[in-house]
Amino acid sequence: MKNKIFIIEYQKGSDKGFDGFRPDTKPILDAIEDLTDYQTEIVFYKPNRKYELLDYLKERAVAVISRINPGNLKEVDEYFQFLKALGNSGVEVHTHPDVMINLDFKDILAKLKDTRLGDDETYFYHTYTDFVRKFPKDLKKHGIRVLKTNYGSTGEGVYLVSLKDDGSIYSVEAVNNDKFYYDNMNEFLEKFEVKFEEESENAAYFKGKTGFVGCRYLERISEGEVRVLLVNDKPISVVHKKPQEGEFSATLFSGAKYKYESPDEPKWKDVIDLTMKGLKDIKPFLNGQNYPLLWTMDYIMDYDDKKRDTYILSEINCSCVGITTELQYAKEVAKVFVKKDKKSNKK
Repeated sequence: MKNKIFIIEYQKGSDKGFDGFRPDTKPILDAIEDLTDYQTEIVFYKPNRKYELLDYLKERAVAVISRINPGNLKEVDEYFQFLKALGNSGVEVHTHPDVMINLDFKDILAKLKDTRLGDDETYFYHTYTDFVRKFPKDLKKHGIRVLKTNYGSTGEGVYLVSLKDDGSIYSVEAVNNDKFYYDNMNEFLEKFEVKFEEESENAAYFKGKTGFVGCRYLERISEGEVRVLLVNDKPISVVHKKPQEGEFSATLFSGAKYKYESPDEPKWKDVIDLTMKGLKDIKPFLNGQNYPLLWTMDYIMDYDDKKRDTYILSEINCSCVGITTELQYAKEVAKVFVKKDKKSNKK
């Protein structure tokens, strides 16, 4: 009888503790064993031995929790197919790749632009040709735009692009605050072309996913981003991410400070209400699967036409959200498996 929940890790990456595992992996599994009758185990995904691992998990796993940052994998598409095969065999997959491929990419911001979560000035430049055709008009209209590579994390591939009065262009990359200057639009477009990746002919999940998302620059990023941390459809924390002085990126890698607070705090009522209502807008992109196991919705504050505070969705993360500094949330993750465990014991 299957009675084991697995966490899948990858041996490489900068997210490991002294023992070679992610620091939040064992606390999550310990919490599952404390709250349920399930046994737990950690396995490593090795691309050259994935079929052996697939068979091993099919025989033993009730559920698997993927704790791999896709940025650490060269063949991410193959890993998503691996998870899909597990799901097709009856293993519960957290988070299912059909969900990650929609929510964890920046083009979700363009897909949600006409909903309560999004901004109607968001656009997905899928190809370089599309970028050349449309971006100059967008930049001329707004004077400043944010470009985000469709898949990236920790501020990598995010650029703030400004058009100057003399027609020159100034660009800043978020991850290192690197600055670039271009004499004119043509020079900028020519230099930016190399950043558009070619689409793999063998891609199954990643078809149509190359490119950049263009967003309106929101000046209140200087006040920080507001992150809602969720387990499935339940908010468990609100994180205020304050960037370093003079930077527009609110990631830990760029030196931002994170402050975790209860979602029940009165000051976060508006963003929690928006998040709960916004789940209905996100549901069509789940492809019939559940909401992610552990995920975040990040917002930047803005003003509406009456100068009231509003929140604009800036990113969703659901492939490998870390709780290393807040391990108490491992229990919230484990609670997802309590109901399932009770159902199994009744059978």
